[in-house]
Amino acid sequence: MVKIEKLTLQKHINYSSELHFTGGQITRDGDLLLIERNVNEEELDPFDRPVLKRDWTIRIIKNEKIKTVQLTNVPLIPEHIDLFSDGTLLIVQARCLKDGEYAERNARRYNMNGQLIEAFTLGDGIENMQIDGKDTIWVNYFDEGIFGNFGWEQTMGRDGLVAYTINGDKLWGAREYDIIDGCALNVVDSSEIYFYYYDDYFLVQLDNMKEKNRYRMEGHHWLNQFLFAQGNLIAQMDMNKLTRFKIRNQTITKGEGLELVDEHGKHIAGPVFLRGKFLYVYGRKGIYKREF
Repeated sequence: MVKIEKLTLQKHINYSSELHFTGGQITRDGDLLLIERNVNEEELDPFDRPVLKRDWTIRIIKNEKIKTVQLTNVPLIPEHIDLFSDGTLLIVQARCLKDGEYAERNARRYNMNGQLIEAFTLGDGIENMQIDGKDTIWVNYFDEGIFGNFGWEQTMGRDGLVAYTINGDKLWGAREYDIIDGCALNVVDSSEIYFYYYDDYFLVQLDNMKEKNRYRMEGHHWLNQFLFAQGNLIAQMDMNKLTRFKIRNQTITKGEGLELVDEHGKHIAGPVFLRGKFLYVYGRKGIYKREF
């Protein structure tokens, strides 16, 4: 029988929405961002072109308060989201069409009034996007973004993990790691960037774009999200299921599964978010949080 550990989260805020949840992310400061759209709209196909302009609702959950930002007539599907240090918002579409010299601008920066500041291209096949405290944009790419698809031959994501300026200019790439598929990313700050990749199955820590630590995954497990907690690693492997991994001598080994429960021991089901030292769950009865 597989051992299951109960992990207790506190209710952070009561929240429910009539809109359709499509994605979200924790900021480096521990706030939660949610992306929502009208439930009456058709299902979105990431390959349909041109992308229809739609309205999107962004919720910023900070200090038990919710701020709403309305984005109107947006010509992309915002699958990734984060905040810069000045409070401006970056939304990114994972797929990016290239047709000859033309490339979609799949990154758009907005102010808190929903006004567009800038749009630029971050390439196709984006698995994750997070921003550090110096406003460096970190992007890791899945295999199609590395090797090319959707019109791309010379891909922006060929290094697997790339750091960009606030305006989308390349600063650094992880070419030396020969990344085939960028699996997971955890940007704590500029001195603490973690990424996990295939096919070496290493989890690497960068400090100001230089390797500081490297961990070997035993068993070649696929991770979608992770964080370090109490000397171990907590990771999402499948949908919203979490597992605790043990770390010893720079080797990571799979441990017991985790069941997320509230203060009363009741199971919490819903989308899970991991970053830095924060864990959130968007449950039916609200937003739950734990800080390690």
